[in-house]
This record gives sequence, structure tokens and C-alpha cells, in this order.
Amino acid sequence: MPKHHFVIENKAEVNEYIHASYSWDSHGRKHKSGLTPEKHATLEDEFIAYIYDSLQWLDTWNPSTCTRCSGLNNYGITVIEEQNALLKFQQLIQVWIDLFSHATDPIVLTGNYSIDGGDQKGNYEKLVYNKVELINELYTLANMAKYAEINGKCIVHFGI
Repeated sequence: MPKHHFVIENKAEVNEYIHASYSWDSHGRKHKSGLTPEKHATLEDEFIAYIYDSLQWLDTWNPSTCTRCSGLNNYGITVIEEQNALLKFQQLIQVWIDLFSHATDPIVLTGNYSIDGGDQKGNYEKLVYNKVELINELYTLANMAKYAEINGKCIVHFGI
């Protein structure tokens, strides 16, 4: 499954070549000197699609095109750097945490609609997540946004 990666980065180090500072191993894990679990979060593409509309409310920056935008770039890099955008990001993720804390385990969400082969019958994909694991990853992301906001850093998002 494609994944979206989020890392804390120094604002001065973010440019159109930021992706070259990182590497991925054969398990899809991201690596960079000094990158710790507290400074890195990973969410599946299908989950990002589920919360995508709320992420469109964020003011972001695309270092590849040097343009301001809204939301996350699905297929590239997005930077959340402004203090108010980082605060909003942290708050949005916290609201999702609060909502999912009321869910049963496992958390089952409705995904994309797809049509099966020749019979033209379709159905909605079911997205199934371990409640504790999903909420823990969201907590990590919310804490990263708070840390970045307080310490003058930014969040770099690597799309699929």
C-alpha cells in the first residue's frame, strides 16, 4: 500500500531538492541522519484520502514548484511551515483522534468505490485499521506539528 510520510525539518533546509536528503529502505521506511520515531509519521494513502477534505483547509507550500497551495500534494512534497498552519494541522489531527477514539476496534472506514470486472457491479472498499496503532500514529503526527510550531520548524510531507 502506498504511504505518505511526514517529517520535522528545519525551514532553512527545505528546498526543491529536500527529497534527496532522505532515503527509503526495502520496507518503505524513511531514513536520514537524526530522524527519530518522534520526528516521523506514516499514514496509508487510503487513510489520507479519507481525511483529505479536511486537510485542504491547510495553507501549504510546494517546494518543487515554489508555489503556495492548499492541502497536501498527493504525488510530491508539501511543506507546512507557517505557525498558524502548523497549529491548524495539529488541531485537525487532534479532532480526528478524538473522533476515532469513539470507534470500535478495529476501525472500519468506507473507502473508494470500485467496479468489478465485466459484471459492472461495484462496491465500496473497506479500510480496516487497528485502533491503537492508528491513533498512536495520529498522536505522533499531532505532536510533531505542535513541536514544529513551538520550535520554528516545519513539517515536510512526502506524497506517494
